[in-house]
Amino acid sequence: MIGKIDSQHIFDAPADTESKDSTAKCAIELAAQQVLPPRASQNFMAPVNKTTNKRCQEWTMEYVRRLVDLGYIDASAIAIVQSKRDPPNHGIGLQPAGRGKGAGSGRGQ
Repeated sequence: MIGKIDSQHIFDAPADTESKDSTAKCAIELAAQQVLPPRASQNFMAPVNKTTNKRCQEWTMEYVRRLVDLGYIDASAIAIVQSKRDPPNHGIGLQPAGRGKGAGSGRGQ
């Protein structure tokens, strides 16, 4: 858990209701829409940064900061979420085809 939020900021749909629209129904959904999602990376092998190569984790940090700025959750949530993030170079260890260690790695087996 990263914190508590007052129920006035949440829309709680009835359990038997299914919705597929993208219209914000409450304050926290509206706040989420105000944080731009990451675009497709031009170089997914490059380390993550705050401007040109973002993951969903960076979006989540921006969203949590937005919720804190709006006073919806306590600032301690930022440190909690930050502590669970992968490092900026996580997932970029892919190798070009033929350079891996598995079968079909181009080693003439």
